[in-house]
Amino acid sequence: MSPPDIRKRSASSVFDWREAESVYVFDKAGGEGLSVRPVFKRFVEERTPPVRYNHGFENMDSMGAIYSRASSHVFGDWNACGKVMGLAPWMGHRWEDDGGGDGLEAEPIEDAIMAGKLYIDGGEEAFRSARTTMKGQPHISRADPDLFDTDGNMRKRYDFDDYNPKEDVAPPTKDAATDAAAVSEEEKEESTHRPSKVALDAISLSSRVQQDLETVAMDFVRHFKEETGQTNLCLAGGVALNSVLNGRMSRELGFEQTFIPPYPGDDGIAVGCCAYGLFGNKGISPPEKKVDLWKAPLSPYLGPMPTEFEIKEAIDDASPWLEVEVVRDNQRRLDMIARELDSSGVVAIYNGRSELGPRALGHRSILADPRKKALVRFINESVKSRESFRPFAPSALAEEATKWFDLGTPGSNASPYMSLTAKVREAKRSVIPAVTHVDGSSRLQTVTPEGEPLYHRLISTFFELTGVPLVLNTSFNTLPGEPIVETPQDAVRSFLHAMGSIEMLVMGDYVVRRKDANVRALMGEVSKEGSMVRPPVMPVRAGAFTLETTTRVGEGGEIEAVTRVRMEGRPMHRDSGAKGGDGGYHELLDDLEAQVLLLCDGSMDVQDMMAEYVNEDEDLDEDESRSQEFQQNLFANIMRRLTRLYEHTLISW
Repeated sequence: MSPPDIRKRSASSVFDWREAESVYVFDKAGGEGLSVRPVFKRFVEERTPPVRYNHGFENMDSMGAIYSRASSHVFGDWNACGKVMGLAPWMGHRWEDDGGGDGLEAEPIEDAIMAGKLYIDGGEEAFRSARTTMKGQPHISRADPDLFDTDGNMRKRYDFDDYNPKEDVAPPTKDAATDAAAVSEEEKEESTHRPSKVALDAISLSSRVQQDLETVAMDFVRHFKEETGQTNLCLAGGVALNSVLNGRMSRELGFEQTFIPPYPGDDGIAVGCCAYGLFGNKGISPPEKKVDLWKAPLSPYLGPMPTEFEIKEAIDDASPWLEVEVVRDNQRRLDMIARELDSSGVVAIYNGRSELGPRALGHRSILADPRKKALVRFINESVKSRESFRPFAPSALAEEATKWFDLGTPGSNASPYMSLTAKVREAKRSVIPAVTHVDGSSRLQTVTPEGEPLYHRLISTFFELTGVPLVLNTSFNTLPGEPIVETPQDAVRSFLHAMGSIEMLVMGDYVVRRKDANVRALMGEVSKEGSMVRPPVMPVRAGAFTLETTTRVGEGGEIEAVTRVRMEGRPMHRDSGAKGGDGGYHELLDDLEAQVLLLCDGSMDVQDMMAEYVNEDEDLDEDESRSQEFQQNLFANIMRRLTRLYEHTLISW
C-alpha cells in the first residue's frame, strides 16, 4: 500500500520516497523454483538528504527508522538498535540504596512514539508517530551532575548493572584464588553499579520505543496472517534483528514455523536475491550444482575457510607472546575447553568458516560459564570494553532447550541463529544468571548435531561436566568499533588485546594461551656457586616504529605530554582505518617508556640500560644510600616498562 497520490507527492518531495514495510507470499512454483507475490508495500517520505552517512534513515516514518531515531538519541549511533533492545528490559527494575537513601527506578513514558495500523491509510486508526520524546538535547550529549565524581572525573554514561556480590549464588570454583570472576573484599562491599539520571531516562525511552514496536508489528503481522491464510512466517530487514519481537511472534501468533535468517539485514537480503536468481527463478538456466531450497536454509557459515597454514602462520608471527599446544584429538580439545569454562575461564573459539550476519554462532565466539553472574560484569568491562548493562546470550543444546526456556510450541530447533528471545524458566534463573537478563529473558541459540556438530559436542561436553546444557556465547571481538574477527591474524590480535582476560584461544587444532613476561630471563640465571648459567636476555623491538609526542590538556586543566608509538610489525597493531581507531598509535606510559623502547635494539640487557642513566663518575661515597635508592627505583621502573612493552607486543625477548 502506498498513498493514492504518491506520484503527485513524489513530484513535490524535496528528496524522495522510500519503501518501508512490505509483505510477500512465497509459493512453490509447480514443485520447482519459487513464486514471489507482493501483497503489501508502504512508502514513506525521505526528510533529509540521501547523501548523509545513514541516508537520512532515522528521520523517516518506518518502524525501523523510528526505532533507529531512538538509537541515535541514546547512543549517538543510528545503528545501535541492539543496545536499545538491551536497555528496554531494565524498565521496572529498582536499585535499592544500601545506605538507606531513596532507590532508583526509571519512569515510564506515557505517550506512544508509534501507534496505529500500518495497513490503513488515513483516519484515526492509521499509523502515526510522535518524536516529542526524542527532541531537544540527545541523551548521548547530556552532562548531568551525577555523571561526575567529587574530583570532576566523568563516569561512563550507561555504566550500571544488577550484579550484587553479596547475593551471588554461583557454585564455587576449584581455585577461587585464580577465578577470573572472583571479587575483591572492596567489591563485596559494593552492591551494584547504579544508573545515572541520563541512564534512567535512556531506559524509559528504550522501553517505550520497544513496547510500541512490538504493538504495531504484532498487529501488522497478525492482520496479514489472517488476510493471506499463510501458516508460516519469514522475517527479513533490520527490524527482524529484534529478537524480543521475534520471540513474541513465534510464541503468540500461531504460525507453524517462524523463520528468521541469520543475516536478516541488507546483507542477507542481497544473499536472498542472489539465491532466488540462481535457484528459484524459472526464467534462467539453473546452475550445474542444483540446490534443494526446500530441504534446509542456506548455512550461516559462508565466510572464508582458513587453512591450517594460515592459522599456523598467524600464531608463528606472534609466537614470542604465546604458549601453543597442538591438540589433534577433537574430544581432548573439547575437554580442555569445558574444564577451562568450569573454572571460570573465558575461552575464544575460532573454527571453520565465519558466520555471515551479526550473531556469533560458535565459529567466532567468546564462551564462558553461564552459572557465574560475576562474569557478566567481567566480560563486559575487561574483555569486550562495552557498557556494563548489556546482557549475554546462551548457546543451548536444542534437545534440552525446552527444559530451560519457555519456547511456546517450538520445533526441534527453535532458534538456530540466535534470533528469538525467550523467558528462562523460573526454576532455572538462579542456575544460569549470566545469561538471564534483568527481566528473566534470554536471546537464545539452539544447537543441533546436524547444524553444527563440533559446537554441539562442545556444549554436550560442558553438560556432562556441569549438568548445564548451555554456554554463554558472545561475539569474538575485543576492540571497540570492530566487527567479529575474520582472519587468523584478527583472532590473534583480538586475543592479545584482551590482555589476559581471555584465558584460552582455540583455533582449529591449536590451543593458545598468553605467555607471561619472563622477568627472570632479563636477569639471567646464576648457579649456586655464583657462575652464570644463562646470560641475561636482550630485549628487541617487534619492528620499525614511529614515535610521536604531543601535548594535551588534562582533566584538571594542566598541560601534559603524550608520547605515542606506531609499530605496524607488532601483532597488536590496529589498522589506522578501523572505526574508533587511533591511527594505529599506542600511547606510552611516559617519556621513560619511550626511552626504554629506543634502547631495545637487541644489543643491550637491563644492566646496560641502567648504565645509560647512571653516571659512573658520580661520587657514590657522598650519599651512598641515596644513590642505592635511586638505582633500585630506576631498576624497578625499567623492569616495569619492559614488562609493559612486552605485554603490548612492542618488544620481545
